[in-house]
Amino acid sequence: MAVPDRVDAVVAELEKMILKEGLEPGDRLPTERDLSSQLDVSRSVVREAMQRLQSLGRVISLQGSGTRVASPSGEQVAAGYRWLFQHADLRLEHLAAVRIPLETTIASLAAEHRTNSHLVRLEQAQVRLADESRSLKSAIEADATFHAILAEATGNPIFQMILGPIQDLLVESRRRTISRFGAILAYDHHQRILAAVQAQQPQQAYRAMADHLQMNATHLAELDADNAQVPTSENPLKQD
Repeated sequence: MAVPDRVDAVVAELEKMILKEGLEPGDRLPTERDLSSQLDVSRSVVREAMQRLQSLGRVISLQGSGTRVASPSGEQVAAGYRWLFQHADLRLEHLAAVRIPLETTIASLAAEHRTNSHLVRLEQAQVRLADESRSLKSAIEADATFHAILAEATGNPIFQMILGPIQDLLVESRRRTISRFGAILAYDHHQRILAAVQAQQPQQAYRAMADHLQMNATHLAELDADNAQVPTSENPLKQD
């Protein structure tokens, strides 16, 4: 078996080991020497496999502490999305179109499963979003927090896993729309969503979120259209 194939096999074996043995973030893996003996491969193959797992965010190597299971993170996926967005023929309204079916479902399920704690945190996010004395960055964070809490309130962690890696794109989307149209418009739409979630009315929450995201898609399309009329050298969006 060629070295790359052996490395692939060891990576797969180590991933299975982590899952099969129920290792948690922070748990230590066997030493390079022990793994070499256990898997019947050279230490260089084990070393390369560990490096690959580290690049994938599966493990973390700490000096003097060995190699340990890393906490789950969507950073590698997020990095891939960032690269794709920068180099592919994508626009933010494409992202908006994807958000509509995803986040309308989130709003509907949040209305069914939310707790009082979720409601308190949603209201706190709204207070921050409505505060005109805060910065644009603060408004963006408050907007993002509102949507993240809704995803959490569904009780389904997969929604959070899906939204996590595209947060950078969502931040850029919010930066463009809030800076142009203001935070109060997002606040008003959020209030409709929040009222439906508070009342545990899934259909109304679905509709309110759909209206919110359709408005967002329209605004992004308008911004792109306006941007197309400006020479590239004067175009702030093209300089991002």
